[in-house]
Amino acid sequence: MLNSNRFKNYHLIIPFMSIAILMFAIYVNYWYFLLLVIPFLYLMSVQIKWKTLFIYLSIIILMLILNSFSHDFNLWQCLSNWIDYFFRFSIRKHIQNFVTNNYDQTTGSFINLILFNLKDQNGKVIYYHMINLSIVYLIVVSGFHISILKRLVSFALRKWPILANIVNIIIITFYCYLLSFAVSVTRVLLMFLISFIFKKRLKNKIDVLAVAGLFSIMWDTTCMFNIGFCMSYLCTTVILLVYRLKISNMLLEKLLINIAATLISLPFIIYMQNQISLWAVFNSFIFSYVFAFIFIYFLLTFWLVWIVVIQHAIVIAVNFVINASWFTNIIIRVPNWSPLIQCGYFIVSYLTIRMLKSYKTN
Repeated sequence: MLNSNRFKNYHLIIPFMSIAILMFAIYVNYWYFLLLVIPFLYLMSVQIKWKTLFIYLSIIILMLILNSFSHDFNLWQCLSNWIDYFFRFSIRKHIQNFVTNNYDQTTGSFINLILFNLKDQNGKVIYYHMINLSIVYLIVVSGFHISILKRLVSFALRKWPILANIVNIIIITFYCYLLSFAVSVTRVLLMFLISFIFKKRLKNKIDVLAVAGLFSIMWDTTCMFNIGFCMSYLCTTVILLVYRLKISNMLLEKLLINIAATLISLPFIIYMQNQISLWAVFNSFIFSYVFAFIFIYFLLTFWLVWIVVIQHAIVIAVNFVINASWFTNIIIRVPNWSPLIQCGYFIVSYLTIRMLKSYKTN
């Protein structure tokens, strides 16, 4: 990956990638063994001591052994249940019921969808329209939304960084609980905690991302088979790489981020839908800011039931925009890709990233 003189790169992405690839190859399809070409090519392009390589190999073997003994264990699910048991009361369900009982069906369904990933019959309509627009990840709470929340808290408490970190840990942990510690949102929590604890050692965000992924796999050995997990970690990786390019034009940078995220998640979108919107990149670029605002707004105001008229008007307006976009949307039908084609796609994507890195360096 890209290096910088400002920090040391431990290349922890190697054991993380290798474990995920091996798990897919062993449990899903043997063709995924071809993806081991990526960590191999990565190793060929960087300098790693034999001692470090042996440590990484040991981590990979230990994780595979752990998986063979605890294949169905999910610490995150247990943690969510333990919290409910400790309080003898589900705060999560209480808040969700509060929204359902205090809003009309259309408004309540939208708020529960955008804040808590709950899809009732009403919510499913807007959900499937977003799928057709290839931007469903913007309305389903993910690491994208939690990152916005974290930045908002950090900005509000920028004069007190220690307090900002403590408040962020409390708020993000609580919100992860409300979402039953979904793998895509716990990534943000893990990255934040790892960065906070090892701030003097791990300054490379890709290393932080890799450690978060390793912990996720250790605590839920089947999480890498979750599409949300794959898309979250892959999209975050390419976003971090785009930031490394240090593009001075903010508009160009944001556009490149949306293109990179759309392209890297293409195999998963095709797997879920067998189709992709012709305007996927444009939709992602436009709606990302809209739903960033909508998410923060409802997160801060969903409990203000006396402004229900305003809440309802916003939901109606958002539904109108999405429905209008859906009517003008152009869908490209794509047959599901075989594991072999998926492997080829990811290998070509990696080689393209390496080529862009070399071009930037030169």
